[in-house]
Amino acid sequence: MLRNAVLAFAVAAGALLCARPAMAADAALASKWVAYGQQLYAQQQYDKAVTAFSTAAKANAADVAAWTGLGNALYAKRDYAHALTYYKYALQLNPGDSRLAAFVQQVAAATAGGGAQSAGGDAYSLGNRYYSARQYPYAIQEYNAALAKNPNDARSYQGLGNCYYAQGNKPQAVEAYKRALQINPANTGLKAFLARYSPQDAQAAGVEVASGPKDWVDPLWRSAVLPGWGQGYNGESTKGWILGTLTVGALAGTVGTYIVGSAAENQYNSYGANTSQAQFDSAYSTWDTMAQINHVCAIGFLALYTFNLVDAIVDAKPQTHAIGLAPGETPPMQLGLLDNGLVGAKFDLLKF
Repeated sequence: MLRNAVLAFAVAAGALLCARPAMAADAALASKWVAYGQQLYAQQQYDKAVTAFSTAAKANAADVAAWTGLGNALYAKRDYAHALTYYKYALQLNPGDSRLAAFVQQVAAATAGGGAQSAGGDAYSLGNRYYSARQYPYAIQEYNAALAKNPNDARSYQGLGNCYYAQGNKPQAVEAYKRALQINPANTGLKAFLARYSPQDAQAAGVEVASGPKDWVDPLWRSAVLPGWGQGYNGESTKGWILGTLTVGALAGTVGTYIVGSAAENQYNSYGANTSQAQFDSAYSTWDTMAQINHVCAIGFLALYTFNLVDAIVDAKPQTHAIGLAPGETPPMQLGLLDNGLVGAKFDLLKF
């Protein structure tokens, strides 16, 4: 009896060991299909993305990204009912995803009110709500859904631009803003913002841009806080790294030599009559050497830090603004695209 039990355990253990490489291979295969599906989704090839994510889910049914991606692709195709099903399955696998849970509730509420058409018709408003909550990926989905229904919706393009801007994706933000201006060239607020954010792109979009006085305040305080930061803000990243490294290095040398020199001084003063002349000389030599190096490092730090501040001011870029609007004029409130009136979010967007 015992022999049979041991044999059964050995067989089961062997089967498990053999299954592990296959499970790992399936997981790796699923990850590859998920990555491919995400590329297709970014290219708006939603039918192909559905196929890729479905293949990933078949390879590894526990891959949350596969089910979420499948839901995203179907949602982009405006197949909200099936998208909701896969979103819920992804939530079962990862119940801790609070953002997905909130999104599922929104979609479920919209579809319950009038089916897929209701969800699609409210996409712009949903996008605004997600944008105000800083859930930019979901906001982008909603704005794209609104554009799928109305490709000439300037508000949705501007919403996309705001999301990409918040994510630090300047190229896509600029393209979305330019498209919004093509549809609605009377949007003076967006013209003013684009003229300051990306003057060349503003000119390409037909916005007349003029230069004003140098904007030296922003690079100055940045260089005062962290040497080299102001140079980076001025578009001189290499100079900023070099200047920042030298300045911080001089400061570190000043502090380090002071600590070592002070320790040598204390040691020298602590020696008594029984201390050999060689020990006195060694301590004094260290103290004297550190003092001299400390003076050089301190002077170097002050010189570099001062140059860092002056250079940030001298190389500051001029302020740009759209012709017809005064430099620094606050654009109209519609730039924020928020129905709930979050003035702070709009202000941050413009003054960043």
